[in-house]
Amino acid sequence: MKYEVIKGCVINGKGCKVGDVIDLDDAGTVNSLMGISRIIPYTEPEVVVDRSVGLNDDQPKKRGNKKA
Repeated sequence: MKYEVIKGCVINGKGCKVGDVIDLDDAGTVNSLMGISRIIPYTEPEVVVDRSVGLNDDQPKKRGNKKA
């Protein structure tokens, strides 16, 4: 199962930084690291689709009085 590192630590002899995603199978290691708040279960980020109209326009529309 995948876990995300929330505090820098050494896991299985490798240095892990905050934000790293690691794959661990050993239940003893997982329980001890979760117990001391070093890792949390990793969840895939959801893809958000922006359906707003007009956000991709390069320049805003100019409105105003026409010059005579």
